[in-house]
Amino acid sequence: MISHRDRARGCLLGLAAGDALGAPAENLTPAEIRRRWGRLTEIEGGGTDDTEYAIFAASLLARHGHGLTPELVAQAYRTEIIPRVAGPMRGAGFSELGTVEALRRGLEPPLTGLVHSHGWSDGLAMRAAPYGIFCPGDPVEAARLVEQDGLVSGSGEGILGGRAVAGAVAAAMGGAPVRDVVAAALSVIPADSWTARNIVRVCDVLSRPPSTGAAAGPGEDELGLVEALHEAVVVKHYPWTDIAPEAVALALAAFLAGDGDVEAAVTFGVSLGRDADTIGAIAGAIAGARQGESGVPGRWAARIGPVTGKCLPVVAGRHVLDVADDLAKGR
Repeated sequence: MISHRDRARGCLLGLAAGDALGAPAENLTPAEIRRRWGRLTEIEGGGTDDTEYAIFAASLLARHGHGLTPELVAQAYRTEIIPRVAGPMRGAGFSELGTVEALRRGLEPPLTGLVHSHGWSDGLAMRAAPYGIFCPGDPVEAARLVEQDGLVSGSGEGILGGRAVAGAVAAAMGGAPVRDVVAAALSVIPADSWTARNIVRVCDVLSRPPSTGAAAGPGEDELGLVEALHEAVVVKHYPWTDIAPEAVALALAAFLAGDGDVEAAVTFGVSLGRDADTIGAIAGAIAGARQGESGVPGRWAARIGPVTGKCLPVVAGRHVLDVADDLAKGR
């Protein structure tokens, strides 16, 4: 039996590994990823804001638990993030940049998440995993808690993307089967939302039988699957890739395609390109919560060290495994 602590460690280690593996592939097309690496399987450098914001979210839970409110999140931004920002924030997503500016102007949530034009960003989804860790087996409460965070920096589909990821992680933390984990993500968002429709679309794509016949060579089934997933959910005309309904659906598709295995889910997830670090981080977090720490390849785990704080100086020096232990103790 996998303990709660083991699942928590697997979740955040999987998140950090997926973030780091996907970082060099961010904003690239699947074709360009294949040209450069074939299949990207080895971590080349460190992670991004995905890991650092997840650590920050975990610190909010450690302090406030189920009593977390948007006002407390805004206060943490004002006291722990903004004073340490000298000049522009490096590596931060659009929604977080817009939120910092809104808070500097004296606005309060939910206006801080509404005043900028990036409410549908995947900034909340990328940091939603700690809320699922904190609420094992309870997707509804995990989704409620992550929304308290999301009301500060996002709106609409951005918040729904965070709810879906938190719900999926909560189910995975409870040991739910792979398809039940995806069902949990859908259970905490409206069925007629953009995010839910995209999740259903990728599930439909994955339910199709693979190509058969002499024309289908080695790897061609996977190439066809990547193309079909892009066709189903990717917003080709939008100039940025940090769209929550897209990234969350592709991450859940990777989790399903990998049958809940960390390495299979993450490597397939980053092969999809687009916001590859966030897709990898979400897929790794969900799969890691199901499999526990041992599910994360040892060679990846060895490459994950304390974060540098390059985006959020307040979390510099913290390691995701220590953060996971704190969450496991504090729930």
